[in-house]
Amino acid sequence: MGELRKPHFAYIECVRGYAILLVIICHGTYLFPDLPYPVHRISVLGWHGVQLFFLASTVTLMMSWKFEKIRNGSVDVRAFFLRRFFRIAPAYYLASILYFFLQPPAGGFDLLQAAASYVFVNGWHPVLMGVTKGAWSVVPGGWSIGIEFTFYSAFPILACVITSLRRAILLFLGTLLAGATLNSMLWPHLTATFGMAPADNFLYFWFPNQMSVFALGLCLFFILERIRDRGSMPRLHPDLIASLSAVMFASCGFIPMPHWLTLRLSLPPTFLLASLAFAVFMLALARSRTGVFVNPPMALIGRVSFSAYLLHFAALKIVSDQPILWRCLHSSGWFSIVAFGAVMTGVVAVVVAASWLSYRCIELPGIAVGKALIQRRGRAIPQGLA
Repeated sequence: MGELRKPHFAYIECVRGYAILLVIICHGTYLFPDLPYPVHRISVLGWHGVQLFFLASTVTLMMSWKFEKIRNGSVDVRAFFLRRFFRIAPAYYLASILYFFLQPPAGGFDLLQAAASYVFVNGWHPVLMGVTKGAWSVVPGGWSIGIEFTFYSAFPILACVITSLRRAILLFLGTLLAGATLNSMLWPHLTATFGMAPADNFLYFWFPNQMSVFALGLCLFFILERIRDRGSMPRLHPDLIASLSAVMFASCGFIPMPHWLTLRLSLPPTFLLASLAFAVFMLALARSRTGVFVNPPMALIGRVSFSAYLLHFAALKIVSDQPILWRCLHSSGWFSIVAFGAVMTGVVAVVVAASWLSYRCIELPGIAVGKALIQRRGRAIPQGLA
């Protein structure tokens, strides 16, 4: 019998590709202050590409956990953390140096905030997260990486306890209630201390609010398992389902809903509805080996998506600082839509090219270091798990 190899799923890489495109489009929207309102409302929804990253990450981690358990009979938890750290930290730390010089902190270097970011606990306080006035973000968008690492810290326990779709659903419902309760309790104190805007941003970003997305990812994993084992997916065209889920996602831009989980309103927050649309999108892509949404170019973008997440802020800043582009960025009407599409196409092309270099020169060597440390501990890493 040949060596057991972890299966490769191209649709997961494509999902990451769509996630980073959404994020880049969202942040690029703010370079065009006169973009027509309907276009602006849809493009800023790319903000929720982070939730798509969270769903893809959860499903991938569960697949890797199950594969290693089947192959070795147990899972090496220390190896799990080493893989995660060396997959993320090298590029993240180098990005912090880049942004220190590209966007120097107005108030000077903050050792406490840097330390919190470097150990990935920056998502637990408004100042450390960088959402308060004058606060410094060590790496733009670093809040999501801190939240991701918080999930990593809890993942081995969740993977051992949440072993069925029923348990995953109960966890999802529990995280909704817990997040809404904590947010409602903290809102008065945070607004009195930091103001409404910082409090609003923090309660959206922090882990208890986002944990429901990871729990939804666990539900999605078990649904995918059932589909694969039983072939119970309705025989509908995957591209059609994916398109309908994209329409469902776009409609979230025109429905007034709260920003984060709360006990005071009956409507679900926008990020939760977006995440449900993303879950349907992933289910559709899982049934399509190739097609409109699953294709090699998008898989390539997904492969370098982490570096792209780190680098796209720098690319957008460079674009915004170019005087020759001022009239283009401040155009209005139909011309602004055309300019937006052209500029974003160029930004994505440059970011993907730079990210491919970062992936080859930083991410892959970092992964290799993690593998070497795991092997040095006396247990060979299963192929493909890094």
